[in-house]
Formats: sequence, C-alpha cells, structure tokens
Amino acid sequence: MDDAGNLRLSPEILAALRLSLAFIFLLPLAIIHFKKVKLKDTPYLLISGFLGNGIPAFLFAFAELELSSAVTGMLNSLVPVFTIIIAVLFFKFIWNLKHFFGILTGIIGTFLIVGIDVSQSFSLLPATPLIMVLSGSLCYAISLNVIKYKLNHLHPNLITSISFCFIGIPSLLFLWSKDFFFEISNGEIEKEGLIAVFILALLGTAVAVLIFNRLIKISSPVFASSITYLIPVVAVVFGSLYGEKTTFIQLAGLFILLFGIVIINIDKPFHRIKQVFIFDK
Repeated sequence: MDDAGNLRLSPEILAALRLSLAFIFLLPLAIIHFKKVKLKDTPYLLISGFLGNGIPAFLFAFAELELSSAVTGMLNSLVPVFTIIIAVLFFKFIWNLKHFFGILTGIIGTFLIVGIDVSQSFSLLPATPLIMVLSGSLCYAISLNVIKYKLNHLHPNLITSISFCFIGIPSLLFLWSKDFFFEISNGEIEKEGLIAVFILALLGTAVAVLIFNRLIKISSPVFASSITYLIPVVAVVFGSLYGEKTTFIQLAGLFILLFGIVIINIDKPFHRIKQVFIFDK
C-alpha cells in the first residue's frame, strides 16, 4: 500500500494488466484478421504471443523488484546477440567472423554491466532477477526469429493482434481470479499506477509491437532487434531522474556491449574501423 492506503500493483498484476489492456486495444484488428489465420500458422503465433510479449512481461516485472531500470535496460541490449545465436542454431543463418567478434564483445560488456562493485572482489547482481532479465531477452530473440522465418508471409497487424489474443484472454482471467476488477470498482487501486500502466500498454506495448513487427518484415531479425540500442539510453536517463545510481563500470560495459552489436550489424566492420582510424580510402 502507498501512504494514502491505496493498493499498489504487484508484479504479476502489473504484467497481466499491461497485456490485457494491449489485447483490448488490438482486439478490433484481431477481429478483422481472424478469418485469415491458418492452422499451420497457429503454433508460431502462439510462440510470438507468449515469448514475444507474455512471458517477458512477467519476467521483467518481477526482476525490477531488485534491479534498477537502468541495469535492466542495459541487459536488454543483449537481444541482438541472442537473436543471431538463435538464427544460426535453428534457422540456418550463415554467420562469419564479424558475428563471432560481435558476440564475444557483447558478452564482455554484459559481464561488466552485471558487476556492481570492483573493490577486493567482483560483486555480482542478484542471480534470480538477472536470470529473469536474460531469459526475457532470450524470449524476445526467439520470437523475432519465428516472426521473420515462419510468419513473414503474414501481415504484421495480423501477427500482432492475433498473438495478443493468446495472451490477453488468459491475462484477463488471471486478473478476474485475483479480484482485481472488484478492487478497482471500490477505488482501492492507486490511480497514478493505473494511468502509468495504461500508457505503457497503449504506447509501449500495443503500438510499439505493431511497429516492431512491421520492421521485422521489411528487414532482418538482427537489424530489427537493434532497436534495443535505444532502450539502455532511455533507461539510464529516466533511471537517473528517479534517483537510480549507475556506476562507471556499468556504463563502460554498456558501450562495449553496444560496440559489439555495431560490429554484428555493420557490413565489413573491420574495414570501416580501419577507414576511421587510418583514413584508408
């Protein structure tokens, strides 16, 4: 409860409410596209729904009980690294030396991000929330590849809206089972929190996923996942505004991680670096 005696949203309620609201926003699109769904696409739409949105929403909500938003955002930058690993292992993506060095650099950056204090020993972040964030990022990477390689023939609006049907309905039932709607009707839930979740569900989930799935369709999964470049920047800025502390080591790890992702995405990266520093024509 807050100081006024209102109930605050627990992580599971926050995640379920976010998914439920996004489902409601996208329901008109789902109704329009429902007849176009074929049985062979259903398993992949399920994967997109649960791994692309459902499971990560709960994982990140619980993880941020112990992790700052800045650190969570930094670790979310691993999505492109996970994306290329999944693509190589399961979707016959052809990788080369730049991908290897990019992934290695990303791992080094991640190791620095998760280390908070460098004194006599290297103190790591709590294991459980760390695993939750990494698992959520891995879920995103799997969904990205499935959308690109298994659902690319479908319209992005169909993929997004139908995927949310699979997770939105269970989320609504979960909220009902927890007497959430009864608590709202009695005015027991903090209004400020509800408004924040409403904005998150509309802009940060429904609209963002629509745009993101369209980007996947017209580009590669690795390129599309590179949108996570912006997540740690925004997370660090807003985290600082709310008093979260970010260490120099973590920021250094972030830059190393992002540099690794740049290596993965840039065509002939080592030649480009040579041009920058040696002025090779």
